[in-house]
Amino acid sequence: MRHQGLLLTLSSLGLLGLGACGGLDNDPFRAGTVRGRLTEFDPAVALVSVVGAPDVRSGVDAQGRFALSDVPAGPAELFIVATVDKAARVPLTVQGGQSVDVQDVAPRAAGTFFVKLHGKGSRKLTDATATVDGTPIQATQLDDRAPHSLGPMPEGCYGVSVSAPGFVSTAVQGCVDAGKQTVLNVELVPEGSSGEERCALMGCEDDSHSAMHNRDAR
Repeated sequence: MRHQGLLLTLSSLGLLGLGACGGLDNDPFRAGTVRGRLTEFDPAVALVSVVGAPDVRSGVDAQGRFALSDVPAGPAELFIVATVDKAARVPLTVQGGQSVDVQDVAPRAAGTFFVKLHGKGSRKLTDATATVDGTPIQATQLDDRAPHSLGPMPEGCYGVSVSAPGFVSTAVQGCVDAGKQTVLNVELVPEGSSGEERCALMGCEDDSHSAMHNRDAR
């Protein structure tokens, strides 16, 4: 009997150890739910997502309410597009397995990027895609003939990734101010260029990032 009691005790301790080390299913505690309401919105445009996880997203109902499921636990930030010219960012902390109610969000004037694409060496550039990293903001089928607005976005700084058939994918950085437009001049290098040519054309601070100069539109 004493042996049986010892075995049962050891078995119980083993199960507790598995739970502490993640041996059991902890998935419900790795994500939470975020709920809130926009004070101003256009239901045809409004979209709420998580910075860095743009696929975690929600629209709004007729009262401006939104609910995001499976938001990764820990520090997070909401990326909110409310109307064609208003947006917001909301920092918060998500507790795994719990629901977080954020205070009513009052969107502010948004900013936009005014993207101008160029192909190095007068190379024709078509069917390009520009994406604001970590957000659902994306524009497709761009070319070098006409600039394109990318937004709206809450005030802040962002990375923008640009790709086009026949060119090396490029990443640039830029900041937008509330109610203003920031010009991004992006020059793409044709595929097949040598490493030295890429450095000469794009800069070598980072092998995958071009050193473009951004300026605010006046």
